Amino acid sequence: MKNAKVNLFLLLFQMAYALSLLAWILVAFTSFMLFDSPGSLGDAATIAFFIYVWIYPLALIGTIAASWLLYHKRRFKTAVWVNLVPLLWILPLIVLIYVS
Repeated sequence: MKNAKVNLFLLLFQMAYALSLLAWILVAFTSFMLFDSPGSLGDAATIAFFIYVWIYPLALIGTIAASWLLYHKRRFKTAVWVNLVPLLWILPLIVLIYVS
């Protein structure tokens, strides 16, 4: 094992991300309701939020692959930072839940 701390960090965060996909399914399928009101197809914010929700699994898969590739190239700090990118999707939703 190259770096036990980074390995454990990557594994724990990626397991948490895998669990977050369960919540993503609910959010993703209810995101179609964004287009329920008249004129919502012309609203850029609505379309941007819809894309933001649906691109999460692609970003998740990409960052998981990139972080392990960086780990095996012994670029441990970069691997950790790349692994934190999916938090850009998770943290705003958590903040919205607790603020409202």
